[in-house]
Amino acid sequence: MSDHYDLFLAVDLPPDLPEPVLLELRWLLGEGEMPPELKSTDWESWGGPWQAFGGGSASHSFDGADVSLLVRAVGRPNPDGSEPWALTVRACVHEDDFGVTMDVVGWLLRFATTQGWVGFVRDSGLGRIQHLVRHEDGFDLVDVRPVGQHKRVPWSSW
Repeated sequence: MSDHYDLFLAVDLPPDLPEPVLLELRWLLGEGEMPPELKSTDWESWGGPWQAFGGGSASHSFDGADVSLLVRAVGRPNPDGSEPWALTVRACVHEDDFGVTMDVVGWLLRFATTQGWVGFVRDSGLGRIQHLVRHEDGFDLVDVRPVGQHKRVPWSSW
């Protein structure tokens, strides 16, 4: 049985995102036609391109649905009045596609304005959870805690 990864990503992108980037992102989300040239990764070495962040169906290996949404953040404009793009992705990624998907995540994060925590990756095999943390030089996957060493903080209103 193959492992899968539960990928969650939530970032803001600049209001003036270059049109070629916006077109490719919309295609990756399943919201548009494939542009003539893809820059997000070397798709040919992976057998050809696919819509890595297409959503709208039940997750293959995790509870809930794979979803993706790109909208303008009209309710929280930048200080200059411009409206950033707000992106949220939740995708189930097969272990064979994990490397290329993380290449695409890296490409996307080069355009993001969000710093610090931007999401997580959960492994179906080991149950390991890693935070996605964006910084000026790229991003890191940071282990939450070793499996089995959970710190519980009770929260009950029942």
